Amino acid sequence: QGNIRVFCRVRPLLPEERERQRGLPHLHFPPQDPRSLSQVGRERRAELRYDFSFDRVFPPGASQQEIFQEIQLLVQVCPKISQIS
Repeated sequence: QGNIRVFCRVRPLLPEERERQRGLPHLHFPPQDPRSLSQVGRERRAELRYDFSFDRVFPPGASQQEIFQEIQLLVQVCPKISQIS
């Protein structure tokens, strides 16, 4: 892999969003593939589907600790790189 990593974190819904949207039925997080995210159409465009791939996808229920565990080595390396330039 190269030097650039792309992570996706889907934030939890706010209380007022939960009431309006009743969750995130248009987003799918395949349990067998933590690198993928699919969005299916809503309302009149239900047949549309978009698939996205990242180095890692964190669903709304992911904790700060879980995310940090995944990226902690990257965070520790970044200051060292910036000191070189």
